[in-house]
Amino acid sequence: MILYYTNREISEKLEINLARWKRWSRSFLPPDPLGGMQSGYARQYTFKDLFKVYLGGHLLSHLKLSLPDSQQVLDDLSPWMKKNGFLDLNGANGAATEINGQSNGYRIYFCPVRATGAKKGSGFCYLIRKTVGTQSNDSVTGPKIKETVEETIIRIDLTDGCFFLQDPHVRMINFSPLFAALVKKLYHHPQ
Repeated sequence: MILYYTNREISEKLEINLARWKRWSRSFLPPDPLGGMQSGYARQYTFKDLFKVYLGGHLLSHLKLSLPDSQQVLDDLSPWMKKNGFLDLNGANGAATEINGQSNGYRIYFCPVRATGAKKGSGFCYLIRKTVGTQSNDSVTGPKIKETVEETIIRIDLTDGCFFLQDPHVRMINFSPLFAALVKKLYHHPQ
């Protein structure tokens, strides 16, 4: 069963101003094929569309990217999000399964191609890190945590993300908590 959401439902559940949500929606989704301002049909969102608008809004309002840059980041990351199951929630049961499967600590680091010294191209380069394990050790200087990660690099020729992370233009999306917060607000109603 596919769930659909209206602007008003999303605005209330996510505690986002309705006018702001609609503005984000117009910025990050193509025009609604069924509706328009005068049609009398309210736009309905699948989770895929809802998440794209939510992530785009996060890029605009929290990371202060421009609208074209936010749209570019969404376009670049959409294949990765689809491949990793972030766009395929189907109702509350799907949400519970998906959030448990995807809460492995994804962080997405990105910066403009020109900042990395790439010889050609424009847009952004991406380093996606997934935490696969952590170990905590107590030492003389205090507790230490060792994190094991898997890296996915998109649109740049690097073999190691450490060089990429040294760039002063790098920004980060703490992706798993952002995704988890959205799912929690949508599917966990206060009693």
